[in-house]
Amino acid sequence: MKVKLIQVTQNPIDVMWTAARTCYSEKSPIEMLDDWAILTKENYNELQEKHWNLVKKVLDSGHKSIAETVVFTFSIEGVSRSLTHQLVRHRLACYSQQSQRYVNFKDKTFEYVTPNTVKKNVGAELIYNEFMSKCKEYYDKLIDIGIPAEDARYVLPNAACTNINMTVNLRELIHICNLRLCTRAQKEIRDLFKLIKQEVTDVDERLGNLLVPNCEVHGICFEDKCCGRKPTLDKILQDQETMEELKQRVEALQDTIKQNTLESSEIV
Repeated sequence: MKVKLIQVTQNPIDVMWTAARTCYSEKSPIEMLDDWAILTKENYNELQEKHWNLVKKVLDSGHKSIAETVVFTFSIEGVSRSLTHQLVRHRLACYSQQSQRYVNFKDKTFEYVTPNTVKKNVGAELIYNEFMSKCKEYYDKLIDIGIPAEDARYVLPNAACTNINMTVNLRELIHICNLRLCTRAQKEIRDLFKLIKQEVTDVDERLGNLLVPNCEVHGICFEDKCCGRKPTLDKILQDQETMEELKQRVEALQDTIKQNTLESSEIV
């Protein structure tokens, strides 16, 4: 698996800042950009920090539309079709995938992805590799007897490797990473988005830090099976109930002590 960021919006922080300021400034976006161009000659780093502070404040307040102004294009190589079936479910992105209709794989090395669970089991790996070899063998035989590649491909498995380009804006990328960086996501696609996060981090660490699993955003795990990284909602509610019960016991104990004190004073 390989990932390469081949295109990104230039000056992404400044682009988001301009979008945010447009909503509240009497100046036009062009006027603000002209002012910014003059100021950056002397105070670039200071200005960048101010821009980021505003952008972060706007994003943290839930106004995510400014993140749609920043766009990335990634080239992704050597992933399974099982992975891309999951990937293209994220509809607010653009995809261009290697076609099994028009690319003839006969007489080429048949590359496929083997899950770690299979690799760790010697018996399972033997069965797996044998099946993959048979798939390629039958594919080649179908091509040899005149079946077009677009029909012969029906025997190829989900494990078959493919290449795909993905263009996605920052807002959608944040959302995808919220889901796919979670430990409940399948390992292959989780590994993919770890590489994507690294590519974004290499452009700007502040943007890379926005790409985290859902539990890091909310401080709560909403999954049925929790990895333990963050407490589940049920656990938090249970703890609150325990605290409330403890509070009631303490109050009852305080009332008892108070009553005993009054009784003791009356006796005296």
